[in-house]
Amino acid sequence: MSYAITGVLRRGARVLRSVGPGTVAVAAVALVIGGAGVADAATGGSFHLGNTNTENSTSVLTDTTGIPLSLNAVAGKQPFSVNSTIQVNRLNAQYVGGKSATQLESSGGVGTITEEGGIVLPLEVATKVASTGALPAGTYYVSATATLYTGGVDPAFCTIVAPHAAQNGWAGGDSEYAQAAETVALTVPANTVLSEACYSYAADQEATSAGIIAIRIDSSSVGTTTAPCARTPRRLSRDGSDC
Repeated sequence: MSYAITGVLRRGARVLRSVGPGTVAVAAVALVIGGAGVADAATGGSFHLGNTNTENSTSVLTDTTGIPLSLNAVAGKQPFSVNSTIQVNRLNAQYVGGKSATQLESSGGVGTITEEGGIVLPLEVATKVASTGALPAGTYYVSATATLYTGGVDPAFCTIVAPHAAQNGWAGGDSEYAQAAETVALTVPANTVLSEACYSYAADQEATSAGIIAIRIDSSSVGTTTAPCARTPRRLSRDGSDC
């Protein structure tokens, strides 16, 4: 490997002439250990571990067979830090704020009436008129609406329902075309289907249009699907807010 040393001596002859034989010997040993590649090291000098290093151009680290850089920190310490909030292009991270990409991705469900002309509501039976489809676990902001044809005499109401959960408030009325609008936050396990169900107090009442949307606001499934109202609305309730 003496050819590598010769190359360095040729480029740095002026420096080597200014030092003693002992220093030259130490430098030669270091170059032999480092291998022939050291002779072709790029301008900028060595990177010194444990010290502050300064560079005036971009350094590129390439590994043609695997991972070019691995950083190991003790428990509780970050493996590296940066001094800027500028976005790093094409950085693909598994976790953000401790949450995985699956937890952070947008999710939810939307459902609307599919029957042409609306859905006839059987007398005094809660009938589902729109459903979200299966949802990932999490806490959802849920909103549902329905236009109800009541005939103008007896009321009809709608509510948001979830499996194994109480009904979540009622909305509706007894005008000929009553508008029901319900909103609730629910924490549900995976594969839960949320629905809007409507309740009729007279024959020939129907939901002429309906829709429900659930938007996940937190990916945690810790919690319950508790609700303030578990009974059908009283017959004389006008706005559905009273159970």
